[in-house]
Amino acid sequence: MGRFSPILRDCGAAAVRRPDTLLATQLPYEIFYIPFEHVNPQARLVIVGITPGMNQLELAYAEAQRLLRLGASEAAILEAVKSVAAFGGDAMRPNLLRMLRHFGFAAILGVDDEADLWGTAAGLLHSTSVVPHAAFKDGKMFSGSFEEVLRVGALRERFEADFVGSLRGLSPEALYVALGKTPFDALLHCVKLGVIEEHQLLGALAHPSRSGGSQVAVYLGEKSPDDLDPADPVRGRVAWLRDAYFRMRSATDRLRGTRGAIAPPPPRPAPSRPATVVRAPRPRGATSATPAAPAPSNADLHYVVSRGKAAGTVLRPHVQDGHYIVSPTRFEADYVRVPIGEALEPYLRQGLSLRMSAPGVAPSLISPGSILGRDRSSR
Repeated sequence: MGRFSPILRDCGAAAVRRPDTLLATQLPYEIFYIPFEHVNPQARLVIVGITPGMNQLELAYAEAQRLLRLGASEAAILEAVKSVAAFGGDAMRPNLLRMLRHFGFAAILGVDDEADLWGTAAGLLHSTSVVPHAAFKDGKMFSGSFEEVLRVGALRERFEADFVGSLRGLSPEALYVALGKTPFDALLHCVKLGVIEEHQLLGALAHPSRSGGSQVAVYLGEKSPDDLDPADPVRGRVAWLRDAYFRMRSATDRLRGTRGAIAPPPPRPAPSRPATVVRAPRPRGATSATPAAPAPSNADLHYVVSRGKAAGTVLRPHVQDGHYIVSPTRFEADYVRVPIGEALEPYLRQGLSLRMSAPGVAPSLISPGSILGRDRSSR
């Protein structure tokens, strides 16, 4: 923080994007200082964005001013500022929490609620960005590709010095989550460099900022791509969002399955939309009689075998260890486990096949277009 302390103490949020907080310039790019130097070497989860934006700058500068005027130490200020301002804002953190809860990160990390990562469990989280100081292009928050980061000298310098350099101080057991394609590509680059291991990179969430429009809802299956306005830029990201979702779902399912020693959090109230929350997995050995009864829409799903010895047999969603199975391919490695209480329609709507069976008929994957009893309004 050093030389920026006086301006932060005297001006706070009024110092945002002033010439005396400018770190580097390479027109049309500008990079402004933000007091985000704190690195948490004990973090078990690392969340990576593209670069801090205006909301984060204002929150960080205001908090730094408050603590500087109280006489806090620099180390204490940097740690507190990171907790208050990282991925802060009216929409960003709520959207981020929606996605973390959807994948059950509280169960993975052994905390009561994902919001604790910015409170009582802050020691488990490290928040950072591909360009950790606030980068702007033509006066707007930088939102370009990772290829652009590598191509522009000022951006690349901050990426290599501030981002890659900080990762070397993190635990080899830390798990990495990207917010959008650019951070995901940057983390893949770090895997190639040997800075992190491939198994540490879980995948990507949709970028949670308000400027992302409806992409979080599309990513979570809450909104069908067919319902997007023809001019909505999210239409061009649907394929990437779909692939990113399946990778993250598969990775988090595996983690919850292999970390049985971590106690699941207390049950949360039922969500207003079934697809927004993934409940913690049930104990090994649970049966279909153990969980709550499936939603009626799931019970209506069926497929009638049209040929062979089983012709005329009605197949229903197959239950295995308290879960349904959906998949984008026939390979078991791509299977996505859906808790029995969660609606299947959002997954079918995204093109996943459903494992179905009947007494005496082995389970098989049935394509969504062949499944009867679906919600016609969503097809």
